[in-house]
Amino acid sequence: MSQRVLVFGDAHIPSRRDSIPEAFFQHISQSNYDLALITGDLVRESEMKSALPPLPRSFIVTGNMDYSSQYNFHEEIQLDDFNVLLLHGTQLRPRGNIKQLWEIVQQVHADIAVHGHTHTASIEIYKDRLFLNPGTISGATGGWEGRTDASFIELEVSKSELSVTLYLTDWKIMKESITRFRKHENRIIRF
Repeated sequence: MSQRVLVFGDAHIPSRRDSIPEAFFQHISQSNYDLALITGDLVRESEMKSALPPLPRSFIVTGNMDYSSQYNFHEEIQLDDFNVLLLHGTQLRPRGNIKQLWEIVQQVHADIAVHGHTHTASIEIYKDRLFLNPGTISGATGGWEGRTDASFIELEVSKSELSVTLYLTDWKIMKESITRFRKHENRIIRF
């Protein structure tokens, strides 16, 4: 039996954005998720949750804009055969530095790192580990005004296999791309 996981972050609601794209809202509300992984920078959790459909059981980490957050800076989650590290990524210099993140992944023996902070979605393998950044679900820019492409990720996990679907919108059309991975002899490989 597989698990379906919603992965998003960097909503910045209400400081930079007040909603998520309508196409995202519709898709998420019609999906049946087992779990959500949230990379932080919610800003105000209650307002962020009001801007989204009801969420399943969630793991949330603190971002650099989550003042007085009660959440941890990182979480370690087991999804079938995969050890997942969830963090915002504030400590990475420059932002999104995969080499530094790989060192952290090695220390905690994770197979996958889910991180945010860059507001840019990415799916990449580096030294046999998988790095997922869902980007910004609301299209919040790195500054205080404006709007950028919005994105989030869905995971379908079944034992040692993982399907990663990236949803991205430029506010005109929503695109999706699917990449499949497998854990084999303690390595993550694309297939």
